[in-house]
Amino acid sequence: MSSAPLILSRYPFNTFNALFSCAKFLSLAQQLHAQVIINGLYREVFYGSNITNAYVQSGSLPLATKAFDQITAKNPHSWNTIIAGYSKGCLYDYVLKLFRDLRSDGNAVDSFNLVFAIKASQRLMFFHNGRLLHCLAIKSGLEGDLFIVPALLNMYAELGSLNDAHKLFERYSYRSSVMWGFMIKGYLKSSQEPRVFELLSNMTNYFDFRCDVFTMEGLVRACANVLAGREGKASHGVCIKNNLLVNACLLTSVIDMYMKCGFTRYAFLLFEKAHDRWDVVLWSALINGCAKKGKFCEALSVFKRMLENSTAPNPVTLSGVILACSGVGSLKQGKSVHGFVIRNMVELDVVNYTSLLDMYSKCGCVRTAYKIFCMMPVKNVVSWTAMINGYAMHGLYLEALSTFYQMTQNECIVFGKQVPNSVTFTSVLSACGHSGMVQEGLRIFNSMKDNGISPTEQHYACMVGILAKAGQFDAALSFLSDMPIKPGLNAWGTLLSACRFHKRVELAEEIAKRLSLVEPNDDFSCQASLANMYIDGIGKMTVAEEGLNKCLGFSSIEVRNKLRVFSSNDTLAFTSPDISHTWNS
Repeated sequence: MSSAPLILSRYPFNTFNALFSCAKFLSLAQQLHAQVIINGLYREVFYGSNITNAYVQSGSLPLATKAFDQITAKNPHSWNTIIAGYSKGCLYDYVLKLFRDLRSDGNAVDSFNLVFAIKASQRLMFFHNGRLLHCLAIKSGLEGDLFIVPALLNMYAELGSLNDAHKLFERYSYRSSVMWGFMIKGYLKSSQEPRVFELLSNMTNYFDFRCDVFTMEGLVRACANVLAGREGKASHGVCIKNNLLVNACLLTSVIDMYMKCGFTRYAFLLFEKAHDRWDVVLWSALINGCAKKGKFCEALSVFKRMLENSTAPNPVTLSGVILACSGVGSLKQGKSVHGFVIRNMVELDVVNYTSLLDMYSKCGCVRTAYKIFCMMPVKNVVSWTAMINGYAMHGLYLEALSTFYQMTQNECIVFGKQVPNSVTFTSVLSACGHSGMVQEGLRIFNSMKDNGISPTEQHYACMVGILAKAGQFDAALSFLSDMPIKPGLNAWGTLLSACRFHKRVELAEEIAKRLSLVEPNDDFSCQASLANMYIDGIGKMTVAEEGLNKCLGFSSIEVRNKLRVFSSNDTLAFTSPDISHTWNS
């Protein structure tokens, strides 16, 4: 657009006023402001408000504020203009300050400025202030306003006060799709998916209800969270019927729902049909869905297609790719992803750092994993647990215990103190089991209650494993009998595995009988453990007589940029497509 100076005094005032609506650029807004000053009109509310709005539209809030302050007698329109500008700029503290100044100036509140004040309280998480604004809306006769009610609903839902949201929602017979959507959003945020389905039942009976993108996205997300595949398919049908899948966010939610519910074929079909709308969010949903479902090779294959499509990954994408690299043990691909992060200065959060740490641990590079751990600007309990587990899986029990004590001791200034959770104790007890440190294991197990954690069957199974692997079978059996919870598959299975290590065949057969009573539907794993023991100790003849077969184990290796998966019976069981890629961006 030309930036040639305008001499607005040549034009009549009606033309001059019409130019305000065209002032979308800063240079034009400043020229208009100059003409207003030349004509001595800058203190008049009409011209001052229009200049303020012109600066707001051009993105210059400081100049808008100066123009606003020069107005001699401000009216509601001028106040609403500057408040809307600061709200648009996400400067919510200033929005509330301006709202207070508006009231101090003797102006009455209206639905316009009150909505912005409610939104600001929500974004700043000022719940008490939001309640006061609700009271002000009632006092001003605006509680039933078509703009105020949705704003209050959204505030209560976002700040977790669902009882207040529900009371407000039930108070009015008129319910727009936006109001339904805010209620769904609130229940989803509080993990109350059953209430979402109750709302769905009420919505379909509501005479004026119309499906829109907002409500359907919430419904699809609820189906995904509770793995309700059948309801998810029905929701997809409603979206097709109402032509709502033109919305990229809703389409992504449907694909994510199908991935979480295990209908990967439907997710891929829907993805392929949307080839003209592929973006990083859509790619990320597919990659993360595959990775979380254990389809690691498929995730890496989709990632390769994404790069070939010239779509740059974001931190969410990289999180799924790193998880896939961990699952297949693809160190080369994992390093390549890490290199991309460094070269492109991608800002990683604690989840991404932990994923990298876990990937290096599972790929055998525990020292590199520790370097990543030390580089993390913020560490949470998941990060600490991942590092402990990485040491444990490589038999570095002293390092695992040292990290555990660093995590829990107050004097650890470098890393900071974190309270261990249930998974942390499982990892450190596993390290004790691999090292045969019985007394240390018992001491850590007994310290769980000091951290407010009640031991689960998994923790008891770890202790049984510690005792049994050390050859203390009498103590392990006594520990099993004294358990406050009934021992299940984990506890008995751990003892059965220890029997193989110490060649206690008779005890193993007795345990197998008990295990078949505890888990009658899991007889295969019990027989497989016995089969492994018979093969190691007695011979294949006994295995054939029992009709048992040794379970095949699979492994993988990268050779010439190709991932090869094989078993002990095969020279080559499976070869993946080329998954290696180098980024130049």
